[in-house]
Amino acid sequence: MSFGLIYVVNDIIIRYRQNNFCVKGYVVNTIKKSKMDMCETKRGRPRRFHREDALAKATGVFCEYGYQGTSVAQLTKVMGMNPPSLYGTFGDKEHLFLEVLEHYHAPYKAAVAQIFSDAKNTREAFSGLFKLTESYHACLSAQGCLIVNSGIIRNEESTSIGDKIKALHDDNENMIHKRLKQGQRDGDIPGDVKIRPLSRYINGILQGAAALARGQQSPKAVKDLLTQGFECLERKMTT
Repeated sequence: MSFGLIYVVNDIIIRYRQNNFCVKGYVVNTIKKSKMDMCETKRGRPRRFHREDALAKATGVFCEYGYQGTSVAQLTKVMGMNPPSLYGTFGDKEHLFLEVLEHYHAPYKAAVAQIFSDAKNTREAFSGLFKLTESYHACLSAQGCLIVNSGIIRNEESTSIGDKIKALHDDNENMIHKRLKQGQRDGDIPGDVKIRPLSRYINGILQGAAALARGQQSPKAVKDLLTQGFECLERKMTT
């Protein structure tokens, strides 16, 4: 046995070429690293990576500049990632945007579901929905809705983005339709009212509020639209 092995060598760098990573330590020992840690080191991704935080930062960039106006350089700067890390984690800009759309829509969907669940009747349910929309868009700093904005200037070269935007709009319309059907069963809405066209009318009013918020930059215009829209809706209700 060599006596040289008795001594502890400080600052030894052990290079595992077959795994493409190295560990710097004071005592040579068996080092256990998870596959995830190894993968993150290869990609150059921050060790404490939080996907939700990264998506939230990317959402802010896309909301401000739109899909086509946003560059990978802008995204990597804001998200704190280098391009290989972004591509390794999300695939590419298009797939990142698709995930951002889901991330953006989820809190709104949850808020609407809660409002509809808590409401005592149909009028209260849709009054809450219109108030929620006003809280989003009736202010000078409002940027509109990422989904609505992306639908207006949709990237025709990407069918997947167009399909995703359509699916999210359909989801919103179906939430409205489901609650109106419940109102009809509860007797809040007359049985002869055509619920599907009414669902599309309400969804159109809400999308219009988002478009006004970004394009016209007028909180009053948003409030007027929502007020008139809700008054027209009330006329369809019996209570």
